[in-house]
Amino acid sequence: MQAAVVVFNTQLSNHSLIDYIDSKFMAYHLKQWIHCLKHCAMMALLASSPEKLPNNVYCILLSLTSYLLVGLMLVDEQRSYLIIVGHIALELILLTLITYVTLRIRKTLPRMLQTMSALIGTNLIMTSVSLPLYSLVIDHNVSAQSVSQLEINLSMALIFWNLAVLSLIFKRAFGLGTLISAMVSFNYFVLYQLIILWLY
Repeated sequence: MQAAVVVFNTQLSNHSLIDYIDSKFMAYHLKQWIHCLKHCAMMALLASSPEKLPNNVYCILLSLTSYLLVGLMLVDEQRSYLIIVGHIALELILLTLITYVTLRIRKTLPRMLQTMSALIGTNLIMTSVSLPLYSLVIDHNVSAQSVSQLEINLSMALIFWNLAVLSLIFKRAFGLGTLISAMVSFNYFVLYQLIILWLY
């Protein structure tokens, strides 16, 4: 009987230890992710760079999950969530290919995780800011029959903002000049839009 009690207490102690380790593990990676998002927000303001991010795959997974959840805000009568996920998947495939090929050529592949973390994190931050702004403008102009000048101006501003942030990340991560990184960003944007038009 005493032996059974000892075994039970040992098992209970082991479970408590595992739970404690799991909680510490989650707390550590959440802290790393918050640090990552802080620098991604600063990058969205052109005030930080990818090398300041944790070299942590869990940051990428948490940012990607959050990005997919933010995608729910884009669902409407014309676009299902499946289409939105397809757009996000295309975006990530193109960015991953550009990042991998460029870092491989420049022999700086260890920067891969930080660069992808920066790309996904800044997209998450900028999309979270852009969608409410755009929704506010559309709601304000709901009675108009055509697209207003304000909507056009806001769309152009958001595109330039995205390209500027993307260019900054490419410049810092790839070690490119300002002009070349801007060209890479613009070519990525054009390619993405062309593929979307071709697919839909």
